[in-house]
Amino acid sequence: MEGTDSRSRDNAPGDTPTDAAAGATILVVRDPAAARWLLKPSSLRQLEPFLGATRSVGEAAALRGERPNTVLKRIQRLQHLGLVHCVETLPRAGRSLRRYRASADIFFVPFEATGADSLESALAERDAYWERLLRRNVVRARMEAMGTWGTRIYRDARGRLQVQTAVSPDANATMLDPDMPAALSAWRDQVMLDHADAKAFQRELFDLLLKYQRARGAQRYVVHVGLAAVLSDPRA
Repeated sequence: MEGTDSRSRDNAPGDTPTDAAAGATILVVRDPAAARWLLKPSSLRQLEPFLGATRSVGEAAALRGERPNTVLKRIQRLQHLGLVHCVETLPRAGRSLRRYRASADIFFVPFEATGADSLESALAERDAYWERLLRRNVVRARMEAMGTWGTRIYRDARGRLQVQTAVSPDANATMLDPDMPAALSAWRDQVMLDHADAKAFQRELFDLLLKYQRARGAQRYVVHVGLAAVLSDPRA
C-alpha cells in the first residue's frame, strides 16, 4: 500500500505504555483513507480478529458472531487499504481455504495522516466514541438504579466549588453501595498537587488500571483515566 513504512521492532513484552513483543512488525500508516479507518473504533474492531493472529473467513466470522459473507466483504476492504493480506492458501475439496493476517503487529498513525486541524482536535475525534460509550452507559446504570436525578452546585466544607449529581437538593447521588451498579463518572478540576505528588498519583492510577485490566471477568466495562496540570482553561 502506498503511504506506509514497515519494519520490525525488538522490545521486551510487558504491560507498559510502549508494550511491543520481540520481533513485532510495525506499519507506519500515511495513507489518509487507511488512517481514518484505523482511528474509527467501530471499523477497527473488524481488524481485531487478524491483529497478531491468522484466521480464515469462517474462523473470524465465528469469533465475531457474524455471517461469513459479511466478514469476507470487510476483508476485501481491508486488503484494498493494505491493512490485511492473505498469508496462506490451504488446499481442500472444492474451494481452497485462505487465511488472513493483519499487515503488521503494530500500526502507527502519525498526526499528519489524520487530516485533523490540530493535535487537540485529533485527540477529541479519536476519543469521541469512547466518551459517548462511557457517558451512555453511566446514564443507563444511574437510571436503572435511581431513576432521574439533578445537579447540586455548592461550596463544600473546605471551600471548594462542587458540581455533583444529586437525587435531591440536600443529597448527592452515590453508587458505591454493594447492591448498586458498578458505574462511575467523576471530574475534579481543583486538585492541588506538587509535581512529586502528581507523578505518584499518575503511577498509582496507571498501575490500578493495569491491575484490573488483567482480570478475566464476565462483564465488559469501559474505563477512562485522565490527569493533567491545568495550564490552559477555555473558561478563562
